[in-house]
Amino acid sequence: MSVTVPVAADRRAGRGKNQNNRLRAAKRLPAVLYGSMKEPIAISVDPSDITKIFRSKYTYNTIIELDIEGEAKEPSMMVDWQLDPVRDNIIHVDFKRIDLAKPVTVKVPVEFNGVPFGVKNQGGTLDVINRHVVLECLPEAIPDAVPAEIASMKLGDTIRAGELPLPEGMRLLSPPVLVLALVAGTRASTLAAEETAAAPAAGAPAAKAAAPAAKAPAAKPKK
Repeated sequence: MSVTVPVAADRRAGRGKNQNNRLRAAKRLPAVLYGSMKEPIAISVDPSDITKIFRSKYTYNTIIELDIEGEAKEPSMMVDWQLDPVRDNIIHVDFKRIDLAKPVTVKVPVEFNGVPFGVKNQGGTLDVINRHVVLECLPEAIPDAVPAEIASMKLGDTIRAGELPLPEGMRLLSPPVLVLALVAGTRASTLAAEETAAAPAAGAPAAKAAAPAAKAPAAKPKK
C-alpha cells in the first residue's frame, strides 16, 4: 500500500529562469503546489528528498506531506517534473494537493505471476504489451502493484486489464480490453499445437483403412 513521506518546503518569492538557477546553485529544487481550489504556492525543496522518493518502490504514487515553513502541512502527490536533458537529474517538480478522503487517479504496475503453460509446455514466449494500468482509489489504498496470474495461459491466450482482480473500492480506468500480455508461438510450436489437437484421443480406435478397389473383369477377346 501507499506510504506517506514528510518533506520540508520553503516559500520562494521570485520566479523565472534566473531565480530558479540561483535556487539550484544553492542546492534547492524549485517547485509549485496547486489544486483543491486554492492558490498555487511557489516553493523550494531539498532535491535529495525528492531523489529518495523517485528511487523508492512507490515513486510517483508516494503521498507527500509538504511542511511549508512549519506553517501548513499539505498532503500532496507529484504529478509532473522536469529533467535536465544533459545530466538527467530533476530540475523542477509540480505537487498537487490531495484530499485523503477522496479517490485519486494513479498509474500502477502489473505484477505477472507464474510461468505460462504455453511457455513451459508448448514452446511459446510471453510477450508483455503493457506493464501498467490506471486505477482510481483512495490515496491510502494505492497498491504497490496489481497481480496478474498467468500460469494457465496457453498458446494464443491473452490477459486483459478487465481480467485483473481488484479489491473493493478500487476502479479500473484503463480500457478493460487493454492487452497486458499474450503467449505467442514460434512456427514450430504452432505446428506442434495443431498436430496435438488433430491427433486422436488416447484409447480411441484407429480409423479403418479403406478397402482396396475391386478389380474390373478382364475384357473378352473379340472373335
